[in-house]
Amino acid sequence: METRIEQVEEFTVRGYEMNGPVADIPKLWDELNRIIKEKGAQPEESFGITLGMGNGKFHYLAGINSELAEGFTDTKELLIPSGKFIVAKVDGGVEAIPAAFNALLRNPDVKRRHSYGFERYIHPISSTGFETEVWVAIE
Repeated sequence: METRIEQVEEFTVRGYEMNGPVADIPKLWDELNRIIKEKGAQPEESFGITLGMGNGKFHYLAGINSELAEGFTDTKELLIPSGKFIVAKVDGGVEAIPAAFNALLRNPDVKRRHSYGFERYIHPISSTGFETEVWVAIE
């Protein structure tokens, strides 16, 4: 798996959260995408952020850059702190995300730092598909 290191400035994601089984995550994305369309927002990227997990439940946020989510209601904002991340492109669709995260988390060449890991979905306005990346915070 090819990786790269990115240094990012802090940014805020605004979206919808859930705390439940993994099977509920697609419904959360359906809701976010419905609101994006309804409000006429045009994000070129979106984020899936795991806030916690345990006992068979995921605490998860699906969102977009907060400036593009004006007028969205009942949302949660989450600050992604500045810092370095190791990034990998996910090949094989959404089902391959856990394996990509596991590969980054097991990378012996980097030291992780306490912060959010997230999925970044890149979908330029003129595109019909999207690319997926996983991001893990490192020292």
